[in-house]
Formats: sequence, structure tokens, C-alpha cells
Amino acid sequence: MGLVYTSIRVKDLKKSVEFYTKNLGMKIVGRKSWVPGEKIVMLVSRDSKQRINLMYFAKNCMWYTPYKENGSELDHLMFEVKDAKKLYEKLVAKGAPVATELWEHGGMTMGYIKDPNGIWIGLRSESRKRK
Repeated sequence: MGLVYTSIRVKDLKKSVEFYTKNLGMKIVGRKSWVPGEKIVMLVSRDSKQRINLMYFAKNCMWYTPYKENGSELDHLMFEVKDAKKLYEKLVAKGAPVATELWEHGGMTMGYIKDPNGIWIGLRSESRKRK
């Protein structure tokens, strides 16, 4: 088990990428979009190898809510675990609030619960390693 990355919700993806790459020396290691209206830019620190995902949600995205500068910019913490389904079900049974249902896509199982502060905690496991 280990912390994989931290996600930050951004209101301007282009400016945010520029800030983290040009000012803080981070490197773009990928781009993804799991659902319509979502854009993710994955960055890694050249020195520590820590990862940050910059998350942008357009108004048509299922995750969209109006942007507020009140701390909601921290989108979620993601943990790579041995069995996401098993741990997800265990935590929900112990009373952790469900943020999203568990789902499977391309050999990966993932779901989100909330910590006691309402921060989304992602649990993911892969049945096979991605190339």
C-alpha cells in the first residue's frame, strides 16, 4: 500500500501546467480523460518523484461543481492497494462515506470514499500492469 499521487482541482489548466512545469520544474508524464469534460495532466517532480495530477472539469463533466477558492481545490488522494474492491467494501462497512461507486476499467479497479474531513480518498488496484 502506498500514496500514489495528489490531485489538485484547477480552474485554468494551461496556466497551471505552465506554473508547475516552468516554475517548479515538474515534468509532464501523461494526460488522460476518463469521462467527458474531464482533463487530467499528470506531473512528476524531477527530484523526489512525487506526483501531482492537475484536474480540470468542464461544465459538462459529471464531476463538475462551481469552482471555489476555499480549499476544495484538493481533489483527492489516491492509494495503490493490493485489492481495491476488498478494502473499499471494508471501509464502507466501517462507515466511510461513499464518494463514488467502485468501477473497473482496462484491468483497473477504482473507487472513492471520503475521509472524516470529506476529502476524497481513492483506492485502486490493477489486475495487470499497464504498459
